[in-house]
Amino acid sequence: MLLNMLYRTVMFWVRLVFRLAFWGAIVGVGFWVAKRGPEGFVEDVQGLAEYWVAEYHRYSTEIKGFQQQNEGQIRMKAQKQKKRGWR
Repeated sequence: MLLNMLYRTVMFWVRLVFRLAFWGAIVGVGFWVAKRGPEGFVEDVQGLAEYWVAEYHRYSTEIKGFQQQNEGQIRMKAQKQKKRGWR
């Protein structure tokens, strides 16, 4: 019974935080649209999307480079071990 009360209390606060965040975001977007207008809002969202897509591509190319570097190191270790095995 005590655990049930504790669970319900925690879930109340968790739900409250998520609801406040959701409705706060709705109100924030509403203020953003009211201040910039629909066209300005769309321009801002497009600019943000372009920025994050560029960041995604930058990080994905870095990750590919790191993966290729690691593969090269693995190949070098394998070649060294292969040479040692024949001696």
